[in-house]
Amino acid sequence: MKIKTTFLKIALGGMTLFILFLGLLVTMGALSSYFNHDLFLEQIIAYIALYIAAFLALAVIVFIYRMLRLIDKDKPFTTEALQIVSGVKKLIIGLFVALLGILPMFYYIADNGDAPGVMIIGLGIVSLPLAVAIFVATIEKLLMRVIQIKQENDLTV
Repeated sequence: MKIKTTFLKIALGGMTLFILFLGLLVTMGALSSYFNHDLFLEQIIAYIALYIAAFLALAVIVFIYRMLRLIDKDKPFTTEALQIVSGVKKLIIGLFVALLGILPMFYYIADNGDAPGVMIIGLGIVSLPLAVAIFVATIEKLLMRVIQIKQENDLTV
């Protein structure tokens, strides 16, 4: 079991590095726009939204790491695991709300570039966390039921 969680922990580390790299790229773009005097309202809103989204994504990674530690301790079906899954769901919904802030920038690009497909891409990016949140909510309901069955079986023994 530890080999599987070790691989997942390494993958979480890679995702953390990727998010930090994207944060660095956003920072470089913001600084470049600032020094070139190219900043406008939609761009500022998009930068703020991306920073908030990066912070929330890093928080989700921390919660998932905590869940992997519970799995290593052979306690995946506890109320603590349920609280972690609930926290992940809330953070992912927050990620969806934060990413709504990039839609004005996509609209600006689609309007000025005469490329309406860009808006569809933006809507797809924003809707991905919502789909993940629905999946996590389903997992949360299943975990609640498993914990309930486990408690009933512990009482009958």
